[in-house]
Amino acid sequence: MQQQTTSRFISETLILASNELLSRFGSPLHKTTKADSSFVTDADLASERVILERIRQYFPDDIIMSEEAGTSSLERKPGQYIWIVDPLDGTTNFANRYHFYSISIGRGQFLADGHIEILNGGIMAPATNDIYLAEKGKGATCNGVPMQIAEERALEESFLCTGFYYDKSETLSIAIQRFENVAQRCQAVRRDGSAALDMALTANGVFDGFWEFGLQPWDLAAGSLMIREAGGIVSNYPNYQRNSYSIEGVGLVCGNQTATSEILKLL
Repeated sequence: MQQQTTSRFISETLILASNELLSRFGSPLHKTTKADSSFVTDADLASERVILERIRQYFPDDIIMSEEAGTSSLERKPGQYIWIVDPLDGTTNFANRYHFYSISIGRGQFLADGHIEILNGGIMAPATNDIYLAEKGKGATCNGVPMQIAEERALEESFLCTGFYYDKSETLSIAIQRFENVAQRCQAVRRDGSAALDMALTANGVFDGFWEFGLQPWDLAAGSLMIREAGGIVSNYPNYQRNSYSIEGVGLVCGNQTATSEILKLL
């Protein structure tokens, strides 16, 4: 399958994985607790199985990094392609019959310095049947309609979103303090529990900005590309460097120029 058809492949795969999740939504789930106190369900695994089987069939030479299955190879050869997959982002929401959850699929390439450059990405919200797609240099769409980051406005007027950790130690207290710092300055903040979908909505101009600490590459791969392709900014924190971003960084701030710069100051 050629590069120019990768977005179509991602879209078709998202739909198939979405069908798996929808068929299980509201049904009893088998849960297994992971080391970070989050949990995985049979729905996560069913969605992942569909995605990984298709990647192995159509892109057999590519490396795969998936939240539940891990990484198929640790080798970072320049030019090598890698798929980064979150088969169910928002597992807690899904398990509690809350409709805010998503599937995220990104395809990237290793650069000479070992970093990953994302080339294609897709996120789907099964509950609303919305498909968000992006391709490097070619823009981003929601259901085929071009996406654009929210127009610039003062932080006091901004509508933002964020996420907290599963960890209930001191790190949670720090996250809550950061939340307070920002919440006191903006119109409102939402915390819905699916970083990938939060980023897709930010790319589509719903939210002015989004921030979260402690996310993983599978949370960020597709969404970070969408933000940029929709005209937004993506930055790491606390180690912020202008025009420098890695999906393997510690924290993320993204959105339009105003929201991103002002949130970074408050964090």
